Amino acid sequence: MDLLEKMSSFGRKWFARIFPLVLVLTGSFPVHGYAPTVLLGLYGLEQIAQDQGGQPAVRASGLVSWRTLMAENASLALYARSLVDRSLLESGQFYDSHTLSIDTLIRGEAGRIFLEGGLNGSWIGTFEGQAPYFRPDWRVGYERDRDHVLTSFAYSGYYLSQPGDSEDALFQGLTLGLAVDPSIRLRYGLEILGGWELWTEESRNDLLGSVNASVGGLIGYFVDWRIAAQGGLRWSEASEESNLYLSLDSDWAWSPHRQVSLELGIFTREEIYLWTGTIPAVPTIFSAGVNFRGDWTPNDRLYLVTELSASRKFADDPADSWWSMLAQAGIEFRF
Repeated sequence: MDLLEKMSSFGRKWFARIFPLVLVLTGSFPVHGYAPTVLLGLYGLEQIAQDQGGQPAVRASGLVSWRTLMAENASLALYARSLVDRSLLESGQFYDSHTLSIDTLIRGEAGRIFLEGGLNGSWIGTFEGQAPYFRPDWRVGYERDRDHVLTSFAYSGYYLSQPGDSEDALFQGLTLGLAVDPSIRLRYGLEILGGWELWTEESRNDLLGSVNASVGGLIGYFVDWRIAAQGGLRWSEASEESNLYLSLDSDWAWSPHRQVSLELGIFTREEIYLWTGTIPAVPTIFSAGVNFRGDWTPNDRLYLVTELSASRKFADDPADSWWSMLAQAGIEFRF
């Protein structure tokens, strides 16, 4: 995944079937449904990258989120977002990215069962440089909350299809989770993941494992923060793909005034490859990025938005090293 895309505030998912689905769900559960949230946005943006210089563009976005109670112990949540970009260079190239997710939660006396599904994709490629792709994902699990301690177990997976590349991938994994919330001002989390990934063109099998630890909470009433560290291993049948990685990321959100919201995100990642081949030194890749977003609203309907992001990749091979920056400003209107 492109680092600039990682710093984007929103995922990349499918949107083509969102409106028929909303109509079906609304008709099925009219009594318990909440009014949907609709957000429309228009932005101007400029991307500067090491390999292509400046690229100005305009962006239009649409977002729909909605939830309903299917029964006293069951709820359904839906989220969809679509982005369409048009370059202002002579080529006038269009780009797109789409998001759709549906989550179901069933509560019982002992715990909760959750079922989550999503579609991610782009028909013609994203402005950040991601080629056209289609990626359905799913997650099914059980969680139990007792005395401010949440334990969970989940099976998850995805299938990545890349029409312009014969290389597709299937992932399946199991996750054990633990979250502790001693107070509203402090929370801790721990996740252990084990999984298997199949790359279809080479019939290559990879084993993956990771541990993620996080801490977060509130400072006063207006600052929400989170810091997470992750370490993992990819063990591949293609030995040159096997690597260890360490990552650290942090998110901060501050609302100094009811009309103003500020967000800051930072991440770093170090990859150490286990196969050196004819290279005397161990190949390594270090990546880092930062993202800032600020918005102001006079009436909780109209929002003026500014977003800045930058990312940098350092690799032993100069051809694999690069940097990029993205600036965006626009208007969002909430219905």
